[in-house]
Amino acid sequence: MTDERQDSCPICKLKDYGIGKRSSGGDYIFNCPRCKNFIITFEALVDTENQDPIPKLSAWIRDFNEKRSGVPEIYRESLKEIPASLPDYSPREKQTKLLQNIERKTEYPGKPVDIVSKHDIPLAWASTEEEFLYYINSLIERGFLKKPFPTTLSSDMPFSVVITANGWDYLEERERHIEERTQAFVAMSFSENLKSIYEGPISRAITKAGYKPYRVDAEPHSDRIDAKIISEIKNSRFVVADVTEQKLGVYFEAGYALGLGLQVIWCVRKDDLEKVHFDTRQYRHIVWETENDLETRLYDFICAIIGKEKEV
Repeated sequence: MTDERQDSCPICKLKDYGIGKRSSGGDYIFNCPRCKNFIITFEALVDTENQDPIPKLSAWIRDFNEKRSGVPEIYRESLKEIPASLPDYSPREKQTKLLQNIERKTEYPGKPVDIVSKHDIPLAWASTEEEFLYYINSLIERGFLKKPFPTTLSSDMPFSVVITANGWDYLEERERHIEERTQAFVAMSFSENLKSIYEGPISRAITKAGYKPYRVDAEPHSDRIDAKIISEIKNSRFVVADVTEQKLGVYFEAGYALGLGLQVIWCVRKDDLEKVHFDTRQYRHIVWETENDLETRLYDFICAIIGKEKEV
């Protein structure tokens, strides 16, 4: 890899002139029409040379950009670890994600949204243009989208779609269902050293904001532990992930929540900050030293980002 500019995306393999360039720091900065903006290390770039496209990673990068979360950084480890941490969405879930992304691009109800299928595959977390177009057609058949102009849906030509009244009703109902949830899933180490942190500042901050804290070891159950975790994350409004002690399970649970579109509030004790996993450094963390510090800042963050609920 000696060229200063790159004409092929290392993640989705889309070819387009000059979409990547080497920065002064040695990493490469890409502005891919499909994945959008990301930074990748030279080592990771070399690893992708003979790899197939990585659709999940492409969708994750695009989602990061769509939500204006910043510019994600891709390391060598990211190539496998990020896709492995993301859920396998069903066809119905992919349609919902596509509709939500079209909603995000809609300036106002009735305004057409332009689609270029070869560039917009990640909006549906799809692997191919054929799969992407299937979801577009499915949303039209379900009455959630319509074509404002008599054009053929094609992988070669741009086309436009509009969210219908039924589509807006579906999105509103789904959002209302999420807002009715009052549980906050807490992902953190179960060690005795941090037990008081969960029972003290984390639980108090969540409760004071009007939500119910839940940790998977807090009550007896006979379910498989992984099934229980997935079920409870799906039943939650948001997730608090304290990565102190760097337990892999915490990163998995937070990654699963992000894949579902839930807000994740990241926390870490100050003396453990340097050990935070590279894939999550781009997210803002509540860096705490004392219990009072954590409780105050977590409560303020919940109220600012999620919104204060009625007391429970």
